Amino acid sequence: MTETSAGGLYQCITDIARADTSGDYQKALQAANKLIRKFPKETFAFKCKLVALIQLSSWEEALTIIKKTPTHQMGNVSFEKAYIFYRQGDLDQALKELENCEKDDIRALELKAQIYYKQENFTEAYEIFRFLLKNHSDDSDELRRANYLAVQARLEAQGSKQQLDTEAEDSYSQLYNRACVEIEAEKLPQALASLDKALVICRQTLTDEDREEDEIEEELDSIRVQRAYVLQRMGKRDEALEIYKKVQAANHSDESVKATITNNIPAASSDFGMSESRKKFKAALQIDQSKLTRRQRRTLMLNNALVLLLSNQREPCKRALEELVSKFGTSKDVALIEAALYVKLNDTENALRVLAGDDQEQQFARLHVLLNAGKLPEASAILNNFKNRPLGVSSLLTSILIASDKKADAAKELTNSLSKAGNSEEKKSILEGAVDLETANGNIEQATKHLEKLAEMFSDDLTIQCRLVGLYSKVDPKKAEQLSNKIFPENMEVDINVDELEESDWILYGEKYRQKKEAKGEAAADDNEIITRKLKNQRRKRKIRLPKNYNPDVLPDPERWLPRQERSTYKKKRKNREREIGRGTQGSSSANPNVEYMAASPNSPRPLPGPAAEGPRQQRPNFQKQKKKKSSKF
Repeated sequence: MTETSAGGLYQCITDIARADTSGDYQKALQAANKLIRKFPKETFAFKCKLVALIQLSSWEEALTIIKKTPTHQMGNVSFEKAYIFYRQGDLDQALKELENCEKDDIRALELKAQIYYKQENFTEAYEIFRFLLKNHSDDSDELRRANYLAVQARLEAQGSKQQLDTEAEDSYSQLYNRACVEIEAEKLPQALASLDKALVICRQTLTDEDREEDEIEEELDSIRVQRAYVLQRMGKRDEALEIYKKVQAANHSDESVKATITNNIPAASSDFGMSESRKKFKAALQIDQSKLTRRQRRTLMLNNALVLLLSNQREPCKRALEELVSKFGTSKDVALIEAALYVKLNDTENALRVLAGDDQEQQFARLHVLLNAGKLPEASAILNNFKNRPLGVSSLLTSILIASDKKADAAKELTNSLSKAGNSEEKKSILEGAVDLETANGNIEQATKHLEKLAEMFSDDLTIQCRLVGLYSKVDPKKAEQLSNKIFPENMEVDINVDELEESDWILYGEKYRQKKEAKGEAAADDNEIITRKLKNQRRKRKIRLPKNYNPDVLPDPERWLPRQERSTYKKKRKNREREIGRGTQGSSSANPNVEYMAASPNSPRPLPGPAAEGPRQQRPNFQKQKKKKSSKF
């Protein structure tokens, strides 16, 4: 190779290295193409071009160059090919390609762990990450530790208890994943503290890296949403809802954050709107769900079906359940929602068919459906299948047996449940129920035995003793008399005035009569004191209030107590003067005393008697129109 060619090779390699350092992979691709044109037999050139295409996310073009380039020119590209399949979502093909890599290849092991995590094969992923953390160390230790904690969180969610390391986490991603492990382990206060630290470190780290504010806020929102979820689990729903709404208003591009908020807001809010929730769930199901885990996608679809059920959208709910079963298979939650849908459709048979399982929660749901349908024998059969029944289940079974008119079986159930009672109050309640039930069945002897146990437990309870006397009187009168004499002996020394009791009427008429009689006696005593002048008049001490313009030197007006119309200074108004005008027909005499009358002449003829004149004013009263009041002006 000549010096010129050597210098050209060196220049091309330098350009590729500079482009890799600056992150400008388009220039790296150009330099690799230039290197291939000048040195077509150089293996390094084809490998550089492949890496540049992968960094530019040109997956199809990268696969094409792998297929066209011979192996002796390309070299071993099993890892690069596996990574391309991994990014395209073909995880099985990626695993096949990784089998061709060397066993000690760190890159291949980490990619294999990532693929296992995507496939939810968390045990294998955990073993690989644990091996790498113990036996290898490089610049990727921080990210490797964060992925290890993420796998631990998934294992904890599956029920496999995890032991967290005592070493402190350095990055915010490690703290975030550690909080996820603590959430799954129900260590909510510790998870909240880890997330608070993650918020502080995240802002500090991204600020030091000169990231833009929008990018920083978007990264912080994922931590804030997880923190809101912890607050929601701790019962602080108002604080959680406030965080959800703030992050939702920011409207960042992270699809997983959007889906989480859409799923959690209806659960945190007690007064959420069904129609609005349906729209949001529909929009959340249409986003790119590649970043969501299988568990998150399933929960999102399950809650969507539940919202459709609660909003009475029966056909859409049925379609949502069918899609959920086709993607993730059936489960207990799906069965419960489907059974509730059938109950809304009044299809009891299908609801019972869906709930035909051995799960305890499904059995109780089946029991609820049977009770609503009035199928008491089937309901009692389900409860009889429960071994070591708790008191609540025994109580329900007893009620069902009584409703089914199986009182003897109900009495046996009460007797058997007596051994399960923990405290004396529970035993008392069970024995009292047994006594009532045996008494209703006519089995007085068995009722007496139960009541005897109750009397032994509560010997100071007079009500129980008296009740036992009543049952003894039906079974064994001698025992009744003995117990009665024991409770109420004849030689009881009690300070009671029998004559006073016989004379008092309140014994016959009750306590209210006695109180009324005492109150009446006190009132009569007060009246007697007033009559005999023994009760002195109580003077009321009241402060004298004088007018504001009071002048003690001026005598008060003597007419101050007279009505205004009767005072000498009163000036009559026009409407008051019209009252003195005479009434009657025109020409009739006036009743006004100021009018002078002339005596009739003796020679004038006397008027003939005739009917009295009745004018219109004498036929009906005079109604005067009232003047309209003018509206007040402000």
